[in-house]
This record gives sequence, structure tokens and C-alpha cells, in this order.
Amino acid sequence: MLKRLTASLAPPDSVRLSIVDGRIVAEGEAPDTWISRARAAAQQLSAGGPVFDISGVRDVSPQVREAERWHAYVSRLETQPGIIVADQKISDGQFYIAGLRDPLGADPQSLLSGTEVDPARVHAQWQFYQSLEPEFVLKRLTASLYPPDTVRLSIVDDRIVAEGEAPDTWIDRARAAARQLSAGGPEFDISKVRDVSPEARAAEHWQYYVSRLEAQPGIIVAQQSARGGHFYISGLRDPLAADPQALLSGTDVDPARVHAQWQFYQSLDPKFVVKRLTAALSPPKTVQLSIIQGRIVAVGEAPAGWINRARAAAEQLSADGVVLDVSQLRELNLAELNHLRQAIQTTDIFFSSGKVVPGPEQTPVLDRLADQIKEFAQSARNSGVTARFMLTGHSDTTGRETANASISAARAETVRALLNKRGVAPELLLVRGAGTFEPAVPENSLTGSSTNRRVSITVNLD
Repeated sequence: MLKRLTASLAPPDSVRLSIVDGRIVAEGEAPDTWISRARAAAQQLSAGGPVFDISGVRDVSPQVREAERWHAYVSRLETQPGIIVADQKISDGQFYIAGLRDPLGADPQSLLSGTEVDPARVHAQWQFYQSLEPEFVLKRLTASLYPPDTVRLSIVDDRIVAEGEAPDTWIDRARAAARQLSAGGPEFDISKVRDVSPEARAAEHWQYYVSRLEAQPGIIVAQQSARGGHFYISGLRDPLAADPQALLSGTDVDPARVHAQWQFYQSLDPKFVVKRLTAALSPPKTVQLSIIQGRIVAVGEAPAGWINRARAAAEQLSADGVVLDVSQLRELNLAELNHLRQAIQTTDIFFSSGKVVPGPEQTPVLDRLADQIKEFAQSARNSGVTARFMLTGHSDTTGRETANASISAARAETVRALLNKRGVAPELLLVRGAGTFEPAVPENSLTGSSTNRRVSITVNLD
């Protein structure tokens, strides 16, 4: 059958006949006249012979070729944004097409180039319309709004987005355009355009300053506003907080236009509480105050007196909701200083009746006392505490009480001066006059008067 078909149909070189699964298959290209003869042969074979399949043969007659080219052109038009093909047909060798076209879309006539469709045989009718395709809306917005160089319009997820900086007048026009588009076109987002008019700049600078203040510990902004080119702010401020006036530096806000009212308050921020505790308690070098998870923790060694003061401060703070943890404080072991402390406190400087300067027999006592005080002070510093020495002047009961009080104070001042001459730092020495009120022995005793005319020393540790 294949041989007889080949002999009777004489297929052109562009057609190949072959046997596929018991069927005779024709493939390739041929004129419509040959295809018609092949269809007739296929119908004759269908009566009892094998199937003759000519579906794989493409018609290459001039009319078919032209129709193919026309449909390729129509398909190309249909993919163009801004062009809607409403109707198209071929009649008597002429091509007809009609539809809608956005002026910003591609030129249908120029798209004929390369299609091998004869432009003289194409009859087109295009009606004007405005496409809502984002790229066309973007072009029209750019042409109508004429954005400044500082603004960029782009398409993001089928939305038109404006970004950058512009004066408020341009932003107002853009807002109006956005409202018009909302009726059916793509969204026009201008939220990322920053107003750079002088008033907006000044407002931005002010809000930056307010935000800066609000971030400061120890400052609470209660109210703030801008009116008539001036700025008003009020609130609470801890004296230990940053200076609001100093924070204006670098904000471009004119200090002369700022009117501030700050009321005093004590912040419970741990940073400020630590500062106040440090100033009030003067912790020794062996104690460290730190903030751990919002709690103030005191760690180290200190004299018992200082620890008692810290415990009292902790109780006062607890009423305000601030925790001062003193559980890790240890009493400072000053055993090695006790002997020297006792030696100093058992030393007395004696005076003759009515005299405020000790006699020469007291010189060795003063020399030894000065050395002991200096040694004790240095050892205390090495242990992280500060030593203070109270010089208390005393007198006997001879004479008026007011005179005795003056003599006792003068005796303490004299001893301080003599100890200073021997190298004892003046800030370590404190003086007081006790008059006759703190006698060492009763006045009616054998040595009463001479023993009570003295200066005694008391050692204190901070």
C-alpha cells in the first residue's frame, strides 16, 4: 500500500511517507492541491485498507501562509500592554482588525514589521482608551506630576510607590492624584515621601529632640507641642539626669524657640539610686555597688558601722520598691588594727592648770602618738576604710564652766596643730571640747584635777 500510494500520489520532496504501528503516516509540507488528493486516497483506503494519516502534513499554499502570518501578528498585538483586540478577520485577501489602544501603548503599524503581512492589505480601527496597567499609569503620573529629582516613582507588587523627599505642595498634588486612582486603578502609595518644607523640617527636628528626651533615664515628658514657630515642653526631671538644654545640641532646634518647664523628682531608676547611695553612704573601697537584673547589690567587706548604715538605707528604699541587697556584705576583719587602736585610745595628753599648751614632758607622748596615728590611718586605707581621729579636750572644775569649755576646746585645737607638725594629715583629725562633763576620774580623788586636764583620742572607721 505504501508503494502504491507513493506511485499514485507522487508526494513532493517536502513530504515523507512511512509505516508507523501498521499505519501509513505522511509528514511534512505540501500545497493544498496535493493535500486534497491525499485526503481522497485516505478515504478510499478507509474502506478496508490500513489507515492513511495525513494530519502531520502542513498546508503551504499562499493563502494558508498568509493566514498564519496574520494570526501571528494578531497574537503579538494581544500580548501588548495597552492594546485590546476586539475583532479580527480575513476576507477576500484583506485583513481587518479593530479594538482599543492606549496612546502610550506600542504602535500597531510598527509591529507589522517582520511579519511578512502586507501593510497595504491591513485595515485597522483603534479607539482611544486609558489602560490601568501599572506601567501606563506610572508614565501618566510622571508626566502630570513631574516629580522632583529627589522623588522616585516605581512599581512594587502592582502598586505605584513614591519614595524620597518633596515640598508639601508637591505632596498635596500627589495625594489628590492618589485619590483619583483609587476609583479603579492601581494603588498610588506616597507614604514614603518625606515632607521637606521648612515647617515640616522644624517639626521633624523637634520630634527627634522629644524622642531623645523620652529615651533618657530620669526624664519624663508629660506634654509637648509646637505653636507659632515655638516649641513647648514640660515634665519631670531627676537632678542626676542629663541636662535637657545640653541635649538640644546637634538637633537643629533653635534653643531660643524652646520653652521648657521641668519639675524636680527623684527617679527610681537603679542607675540614679546607685549614684545617690554612693554619695550618701560613701562606701569603702572594699565594697562595690552594682546593678544586677534591676536590683542593687552591695558586695564586699566593710566595718560594722557602715554595714548598719547600708541596712538602714535598704529598708528605706524597700518602701519605694527598690531592692538594695546587702546580704553579701561581710564585716571587715580589723583584728590586726585592734592593738594599735587600743594604744591610741589609751593615750592622753596632759596640761597644767589653766594652760592650753602641753608641757615639754608631753613631747615624747606626742611623737609616739603621731607615729601611731599615721600607721593606723595607712593600715586602714590598705583595708579599704577611712580612719578618723576625734581629739576631745577636757578640763578640771576650777573656774567658771564657760571658761572651762573654752579651755578644753583650745587644748584639742593645740594637740591637732602639734600632730599636724608631726606629719598627721589635718583631714584625719576632728576636735571637740567636752569641758568638765567627761572626767576621767572623780574630781575629789587624789589625782582628779591633774588627770582631767587632758586631751583624749577616739578612733572611728568609715
